Amino acid sequence: MNAAVLRTRALAISVPSALGRVPAVRGVDLEVARGQTLAIVGESGCGKSLTALGIAGLLPEGARIEGGSIELLGEDVGRLDEAAWRERRGQRIGMVFQDPMAALNPVLTVGEQIVEAIRAHRAVGRREAREQALALLERVQLPRPAQSYRAYPHQLSGGMRQRVLIAIAIANGPQVLIADEPTTALDATVQAEVLALLRTLQRDSGMALVIITHDLALVSRWADGVAVMYAGQVVESRRAADLLAAPLHPYTRALMAARPHRRADEGPRQRLAEIPGRVPPPGSLGRGCAFAGRCAQASAVCESTAPVAVRDGDSVVWCHAVGDRTARGSASVPELVA
Repeated sequence: MNAAVLRTRALAISVPSALGRVPAVRGVDLEVARGQTLAIVGESGCGKSLTALGIAGLLPEGARIEGGSIELLGEDVGRLDEAAWRERRGQRIGMVFQDPMAALNPVLTVGEQIVEAIRAHRAVGRREAREQALALLERVQLPRPAQSYRAYPHQLSGGMRQRVLIAIAIANGPQVLIADEPTTALDATVQAEVLALLRTLQRDSGMALVIITHDLALVSRWADGVAVMYAGQVVESRRAADLLAAPLHPYTRALMAARPHRRADEGPRQRLAEIPGRVPPPGSLGRGCAFAGRCAQASAVCESTAPVAVRDGDSVVWCHAVGDRTARGSASVPELVA
């Protein structure tokens, strides 16, 4: 098995609030190896994007790492200052944001922004950087690279802007690429094209890919491993094929039940399943399981005591129900899946 190029252990991130500092990411363990894809899944507000920003050293103002470690290519980078991060970001780790219009500079051309990313890490002249930028635009399959090089972001479509962001992110050959909801604002056809591009780039370079998403269909096609997050914590972490075949945590099962399904050729349209309630905001959690208030399987112990990790090989799930069944020797997947 390949060694991990990115690993977090007990990562904790806090954010400011009217109540003071509150935990927004709590004890997150993640791991991805060279050439593999890890999907981080969950509803909005679960802490997925904040975790990704923490890993890339891009936490928003006020947020800070309170504990744990972030190991990138064998180096603990969790406590680096911004100057040290600038040396590593781009060369070792790149990031593709979900809103390219907000991530790109509106007053610089596409070419200028790619050249800037190249020259920030390599001692090359402007002419050579321009040639490399044009080659990158071709590599991300942007039509008419020379014309796109001279364009401003607002002159490109959403899919083209996302390809520009990818070009900037891979400009210096990072070994880890984080894609935060990379297809959210794109139509289905362009989504498929962008995802296929990411897969091609990964195959060609061997980089590790971390995809932040709420789309379980995407996970089924692209991911090697999945970490399901809820209320700032990972609640289930497993091989993608195992998780999708038989999810263990009630929250994971609820997410899968809420997926849109193909409409039947006959009969009424099937109503989508819903998860009642909402993700509790940081600072409002009690002592028990954060999902207890929305979980049909919750018992008294779920309300009073936080679950501990239940491990089976590479699979980890944090759930009292799973733990109880395992302790009784009856942790078969068919019995756990409702």
